[in-house]
Amino acid sequence: MITREEIRQLAQFGSPAGCAISFYFQPQTPQNKSHREEAILIKDLVRDVMRKAERNGNHAALREDLDKILQIAETLHGNHSRGKAIFACREQGIWRELDVPPRLGHSQIKVNSRFHLRPLVHAYAGLPRTCIALVNRKRARIFELQEGGITQKPDLEFGPSPHVPRSDGFQGYEAGHRERHVENRVMQTYKMFAESLLMLYNLEKFDALLIGCHDEAWPEIEPQLQGSSLKQRLRGRILVDPMVATAEEVREQANRILSETLQSEQRNLVRETIGEAQRNGRGAVGLRHVLNALERQEVQTLLLMRDFKAEAVECPNCRHMDTRMVKTCAVCGHETRDLSDVSDTLVDLALRNGAEIYFMDGDADLEKAGRVAALLRFRADQNTAEKMAV
Repeated sequence: MITREEIRQLAQFGSPAGCAISFYFQPQTPQNKSHREEAILIKDLVRDVMRKAERNGNHAALREDLDKILQIAETLHGNHSRGKAIFACREQGIWRELDVPPRLGHSQIKVNSRFHLRPLVHAYAGLPRTCIALVNRKRARIFELQEGGITQKPDLEFGPSPHVPRSDGFQGYEAGHRERHVENRVMQTYKMFAESLLMLYNLEKFDALLIGCHDEAWPEIEPQLQGSSLKQRLRGRILVDPMVATAEEVREQANRILSETLQSEQRNLVRETIGEAQRNGRGAVGLRHVLNALERQEVQTLLLMRDFKAEAVECPNCRHMDTRMVKTCAVCGHETRDLSDVSDTLVDLALRNGAEIYFMDGDADLEKAGRVAALLRFRADQNTAEKMAV
């Protein structure tokens, strides 16, 4: 599992000699037991890369890394549950090997001055890593949901319950006291649950939280989550019997709730971004405006249709990009080079700027807005100095 900060560090890397290798292995269902199709595909990819490197004169720096990738790829055949990503640059002593979710599209190798990170970001752009707590007054069953699979973790135990008088006293005079004692015991139990869960979060750093409990328990549990990191990550409740529900029942309900929540959040984000752009606020829509915002490091969240592709040009000297297919850079006058698909560059810029990235499917509003948009942290052209200059 790679963290967001580690992906950003990969995005910051640059190879002056153009020797940054990005390898992705997407497992496929083989047509026969020999898995020869996968082996032949990887070898063909490596040969193509070496031929191009020989033409460019940097094949010596690449050969050792490519040979090592080929050796590893030989061991991957038949592994249909995990993808593989390798980032290598012997020139600068970099080798990073990762098991990734099998959502890479297809196997590929790219050699460039920067690592090719869009497939990696796309692979991790699914449902968040989620902690699921099924709780009653005695204990909590803990599950971790990640990449569609569910794992049961050790239970959280709350210890022995405080003593509660068994009698209501003479003629029932102690009934009120006994009832308050029970209420206090329940409150203390759920307080211990919230504290234990917060300790688990500080250790595991999960992205989302789901709670499963009986309806009558929720009003007692929810206040204990207020004012903590748990409340910020709470995505909803699972309606199951906490001590009886199977892992598969929990997984199905959790996936449904998380999918609905994610789709709702994304729709709201698109509407907010388009609304901000329409009132000349913290929004940018369309490729040209988004590119400009990324270059000015204004972007907080990048929104891309999953199959977005577009042409642009880039200046290899100052790295300025232009949606107009011009021959020379408008900034420094250097000759530009064509980019057949600018989406990779959009993702790299967003990562280097520390922006969030969302890949969208079938959003009509984003489609109309040019299939790419960005919610901004600020607008550089609206600060005091810029306005005074105008």
